[in-house]
Amino acid sequence: MEIFDFIAFDVETANHSAASICQIGLVGVSKGEVVFRESYYIKPPGNEYDARHSCIHGIDALKTQNSPLFPDVWNLIRTRFQSNLLVAHNMSFDLNMLAGTLVHYNLEVPELRCECTYRMSGLNLKALCESLQITLTDHHDALADATACAMAYLKMKYGFTPDHSLIKARTGENMFAGHERITGELLKPCLENADPCNPFYGKKVVFTGELDKLSRDEAAKHVKSRGADIDTGVTRRTNFVIIGKGAGPSKLKKIEQFNAQGSEISIIDESRFLDMLHFKQ
Repeated sequence: MEIFDFIAFDVETANHSAASICQIGLVGVSKGEVVFRESYYIKPPGNEYDARHSCIHGIDALKTQNSPLFPDVWNLIRTRFQSNLLVAHNMSFDLNMLAGTLVHYNLEVPELRCECTYRMSGLNLKALCESLQITLTDHHDALADATACAMAYLKMKYGFTPDHSLIKARTGENMFAGHERITGELLKPCLENADPCNPFYGKKVVFTGELDKLSRDEAAKHVKSRGADIDTGVTRRTNFVIIGKGAGPSKLKKIEQFNAQGSEISIIDESRFLDMLHFKQ
């Protein structure tokens, strides 16, 4: 049996710029076996995110604000790219993003040996995994996608053919579910029967991103019943910003700006938020 050595990789991007890599995942395969998995979060130029991109992969400016810039990560992984066969799903996209980021930082763009599982199959990654009975967890995480790509490449190189009958039929998926704008009565504070001692009483609260345990409206109802004044945008008078997956980049930037000017806006992740609500998970 032929032995395959290669590195599967995947990148996620912060916005439409070709220089905006915010995560890269690598999976090394030697003699047909996975020998290493590596994932790096990367601070894109200006730490600028487009909300649509954050909604897809769940990475936002808060997650990468202390991450290294691409040149620091490239110094760690450059030799892996230059000395191995590279495999990616939709290789043209990943190579374009890699080249764009290298050019942005005035780094040399190396010649690379590449193969593409999309070109081999004609299927998107989720459908390809289903057709080959590969478990794809946490789709759009760079390491998870690189792992799935590596498994798919191995199966196809070993002679397995994608079985299209295994691909699940899908209706349109709403990537913005959980990011719906709060409207109507939920925006009106209700101090009646609220405990003045609870942390949300009389406080201005903003939600951004998708929560796992509660819909945005459900979360808003919880804080409203505790006397919170819910806003749709961050201002200098905001007290708490509750963040979930794909937190809005414009809101995160405003928090940073207002706090630098003397505001005291607290960023609360979902776990702490649920603790503050005494919510039983």
